[in-house]
Amino acid sequence: EKRDTWVSVCDDFHSPRFARENLQAMDEACKDAGLKYTETFKVAENLMLDGMGEPMPKDLHPDWSGQHIWSLKIGAYHDGPKYGGKKGESGEFRMSNCSDIERVCFESVGYWMTYIFKGMAHGSWNDATYCDGSFGMDR
Repeated sequence: EKRDTWVSVCDDFHSPRFARENLQAMDEACKDAGLKYTETFKVAENLMLDGMGEPMPKDLHPDWSGQHIWSLKIGAYHDGPKYGGKKGESGEFRMSNCSDIERVCFESVGYWMTYIFKGMAHGSWNDATYCDGSFGMDR
């Protein structure tokens, strides 16, 4: 029903086929962006767990719990000593006061995925691909 509503908005100026094809392209781009983000996050997590990730610098402000722990430690899934905190502690998802690896993960979802979603939804292929979105995620 929602897809038909979107198509009906687009078909004031475009054919329904054109609208459906572009909406399908948007779906595929969003799925691809989600896979890229998941892979990026997993690489960062594995680096951290293997002791190869950069720890959060102690001279930067701690997270909301007062700890200098891995800031991508979201929810109960990433709690405990192996992630730098105590049982039940959850880091916050942030773009500053964190390591470069964590910042890239934040930018991946906070900026590049958003550029892809919005660029595809608005027919701005440049935003979704070469300038901001996919190019940034591929970097």
